[in-house]
Amino acid sequence: MPVTWKKLGFEIDLITKALLTTTGDIIYASAPSTPARLGVGTNLQVLKSNGTIPGWADIGAPTAHTLDAHTAAAGTVDFNLQQANDLVVKTVANVAALPIVDIAVGELCWATGELTLHICSSIA
Repeated sequence: MPVTWKKLGFEIDLITKALLTTTGDIIYASAPSTPARLGVGTNLQVLKSNGTIPGWADIGAPTAHTLDAHTAAAGTVDFNLQQANDLVVKTVANVAALPIVDIAVGELCWATGELTLHICSSIA
């Protein structure tokens, strides 16, 4: 019968369960090799960082915006905030199978293997 060995840790090298006192507690490093407990936040708080350690903060109020205040990134299709009706998307097995002939700039193709959407942005 084969023999299996497992290394046992020394107490000083382990984070004990005693550090976690409440459901939702998070363990983080407050300094190198220094585990610390961050208690669960209150309802609607989000986890943020001050650049050194994590902490909980209230969700801020959403910023005001208007529907006409948008900018389409380079290489994207801008529907000018209109719904796309009867949109046709080609489907291929994977990125390697993206078509290189019989395609036009602006055509969409879905690669099912990677679950990614691609747009033809130029034709040689």
